[in-house]
Amino acid sequence: MLYSNAETNSWKFLKLISVKENVTYINFIGFVLASGFAICMYVFLNASQGFVLGSILNVSSKDLGNITGNLTFFDQCISLVMVYVWGVLSDRVGRNFIYGAGFGFMGLALILYPYATGVSTDLVFYRFVFALGTAATSCMLTAVLADYSAEGGRGKLSGLVGLMSGLGAIFAVFVFMPIPAKFRGSVEGIKYAFGLVGGISIGFGVLVIGMLWPKKVVLANSEALLSPANIEDAKKTANGDLVVEKPSFRTCAKAGFAAAKDPKVLLAYIGSFLARGDTIIITAYLPLWIYKYYIENNLCAAKDANSPTFRRECRSAFITGAMVSGVVQVAALASAPVFGFLLDKVYRPFIVLLSALIGFVGYFWMFVSPDPTASNMLYIAAVVGVGEMGMIVSSLSLVTSRSIPTELRGSVSGAYSLCGTIGILITSKLGGYLFDVWTSTAPFFIMAIVNVLAAVIAIYVSIKDIKKTKEVSADDGTTRTLRQVQFDEPELRLH
Repeated sequence: MLYSNAETNSWKFLKLISVKENVTYINFIGFVLASGFAICMYVFLNASQGFVLGSILNVSSKDLGNITGNLTFFDQCISLVMVYVWGVLSDRVGRNFIYGAGFGFMGLALILYPYATGVSTDLVFYRFVFALGTAATSCMLTAVLADYSAEGGRGKLSGLVGLMSGLGAIFAVFVFMPIPAKFRGSVEGIKYAFGLVGGISIGFGVLVIGMLWPKKVVLANSEALLSPANIEDAKKTANGDLVVEKPSFRTCAKAGFAAAKDPKVLLAYIGSFLARGDTIIITAYLPLWIYKYYIENNLCAAKDANSPTFRRECRSAFITGAMVSGVVQVAALASAPVFGFLLDKVYRPFIVLLSALIGFVGYFWMFVSPDPTASNMLYIAAVVGVGEMGMIVSSLSLVTSRSIPTELRGSVSGAYSLCGTIGILITSKLGGYLFDVWTSTAPFFIMAIVNVLAAVIAIYVSIKDIKKTKEVSADDGTTRTLRQVQFDEPELRLH
């Protein structure tokens, strides 16, 4: 079942969020839960990996940081390829199966993780399996969002997805993370914790296949729910029913890259780069900058920020890092519904521009800040968090617009996730290199520059559409507003 681009048939979930007619309550709830649980599993593994490395594989403290970084880099290299593959496959086999398989792969990897006997042997393979799952779920989030959201509610649903992603991370930290700690690092306790969370992931994967099962709709003698491109590709059966032919694998594979010719889609891709890059900067380099500052200024006894005993030896630095990072996340969560509301009321590239400007101010301010313990750092963190969430939500609303052909949404979603993976790889490696050879705030400078690039493209897109508002209609002699230009966007020809 392909969810069409038609906007005449929709309904509102809880009278708030407009979704397409073919989407059921079960479909909607399943998607919202999946958007939170996917992040939850990813955060749990990254946060709990140290238990496996230290307590089971007995990795020395001086090698923990390097091995963790290499595993994360390997994970993203796999995702770099698989997000696009999963997107293309979803256009042919269905979103629910790919989504469910993603949770299945993550769950299987979590169960096997504490049974690893070596880093370079089976642990790397288990991380590979986990990467297959994260690639599938991240790609399907975007594709299903495009399938479900009606044009008038796309911003609100994007905001809800952003909110659920944040809540999923919090759930992992406060519900799943304490489980291994309760067993004080014992091998059996770690195996139990990973097995429990992995089992939940597999169970939810089976559940999500059913919850996202498309509603069957008979399109007998009707083209109402088909986009113009689909009508051209449709054939009528003997009894008059319309059958839409699936695009070839080659067509799907090319579609994601071809879509970037559209400036709005390109803007969404850059937004994905920024949104995923933000994740690494906030979770890795922001705390590391704070820890390094404490060590270099002799504010604690610790000598190595990557040491597993750092939290005990330099508790004040850990508290400061947690506080600043927490402010970023709280500000992001609080702003998600606001951006979702604005995206349904205001011309969307304006919101991308606003988010890019906020992100630039926050990151550049952080870049020039000499002291991460200063009182104004909490205000800077809040600005960064708002910019981060604005970019996540606004880029999602652009890449899921009705201009993307129904039968190729998965491919475009795969390309969107691919750009996010590239963002993680570049910010993690380049940011880390500049952190060591230039200055501890170099990663923030990288994000400030990319935000400027996003702002420039948003201005370019806006100017193009402003020119369209001055064009007089040949039918009634009237002109269109920016929002009308946005909603009347023709479907992209990606075949």
